[in-house]
Amino acid sequence: MEGLEIYDFLRLVFITFIISLIVILLIQKKRSNLVNGFTVSITSIISIIVSGINLIIIGYIADELNLGGDVISSYLFLIILGLSIFNLFIYFKNKNSTISD
Repeated sequence: MEGLEIYDFLRLVFITFIISLIVILLIQKKRSNLVNGFTVSITSIISIIVSGINLIIIGYIADELNLGGDVISSYLFLIILGLSIFNLFIYFKNKNSTISD
C-alpha cells in the first residue's frame, strides 16, 4: 500500500507540468508577446527531462516493492511529450506567420 501513495505523489509532478504547459499554450495563443522562444523551449525541455526521470524512478520503485507498473504515469508522460512538441510547433508557426506578414 505504501507504493501506491508514492505513485500518487509522483503523479502530482506530472500534473503540474501538464498544467504549466497548457497555461503556456493558452498564453501564446492569446498574446504572443508574453512568451518568447527561450521560455517555450526551456519549459518544454525541462518538463520532458524531469518527467522522464520521474517515470524511471516510478519504474525503480515498482521493481523494488514488487508492484505492477503505473500505466497512468506512462500516459501522463506521453501527454507531456505531446504538449511540449505542440507548444514548440505553435510558437514557431506563430513566429513565422508574424515575420511573413
